[in-house]
Amino acid sequence: MPGKKFRFSLQKVLELRQHETEKARQALADAERALEQKADALEQARDHLAECRRRVDAARRQDPARIQQADAFRQAARQTVEATRDAVEACRERVERARAELRERRRAEEALEELRSQERDQHDREQKKASEAFFDEQAMLRHDRTDEALSLL
Repeated sequence: MPGKKFRFSLQKVLELRQHETEKARQALADAERALEQKADALEQARDHLAECRRRVDAARRQDPARIQQADAFRQAARQTVEATRDAVEACRERVERARAELRERRRAEEALEELRSQERDQHDREQKKASEAFFDEQAMLRHDRTDEALSLL
């Protein structure tokens, strides 16, 4: 005897939570990618600063105008490193916020999945109980007909 099909009462809410979780997962991936790019940019800025420092050292052996120019490049490279370092830190904070958001979204989704599991278990128990009642009634009817048939003999 086929029973009633299970239908989760909060299925639309669960789907919304799953969508929100996926958006949070994507936001985390985007934040991690941005952090990686900024970290690469920081490494390049540090390399450029090191090159500028070498040029300043080399310029010290030359005329004062070259020293001043090399020093200006070094200052600009230092500012780039500092700005990039700040950008990396901002990206790290963004990643942490995105992780926290993902954890929160996942908790909300898991709570609904747990509720769905409980509802499914309850549905299965009710279907089993209904099925057992149906078969018990069928057995009783068969027994009653058998008793009637025997009494007619």
